[in-house]
Amino acid sequence: MNKLNFKEMSRAELRAYIIATHDDEAIYELFVNRRNPNAKKYPAPLDEAGFKIMEEAFHRKIQGESEP
Repeated sequence: MNKLNFKEMSRAELRAYIIATHDDEAIYELFVNRRNPNAKKYPAPLDEAGFKIMEEAFHRKIQGESEP
């Protein structure tokens, strides 16, 4: 099986692939390599409430939704 080249995929294709497979390398490509330099920053370490906020933000981003 050939390895996918995530760098050649559009953001929409990459999001769809992540939703279908939960591939860690694809997630890294989307959230680290293609991050918006103006994106909201989350300080570490996070408490449980902070982690929940960050997790919900990731799910919204993957689904293509904007912040509330």
